[in-house]
Amino acid sequence: MRTSAIIAAIILPIFAQSAAAQNLSCGKSPSDWCASPAGDPCGRHRTKAACMADNACHGMRYHGESVIACIFDARGFAENCPAVGCVRAPKR
Repeated sequence: MRTSAIIAAIILPIFAQSAAAQNLSCGKSPSDWCASPAGDPCGRHRTKAACMADNACHGMRYHGESVIACIFDARGFAENCPAVGCVRAPKR
């Protein structure tokens, strides 16, 4: 049992770092669709249209290069840039 705990203590941080690295790089390509945080109900939407149809959700902003600046609406969607994921609306 102790060996299992030691192995888990070594492996879990590696997986956590991999997930964090994925999150940092996701959203820089127009074709990205980034995962929502764990437990976020808006993560079930797999397209911009589905995300926009749910008023409880906001678009994840594109962070890649663009010839002109992205102009976002109040829910994080832009006509001139892609949405790269779907997240629950921030609490105000």
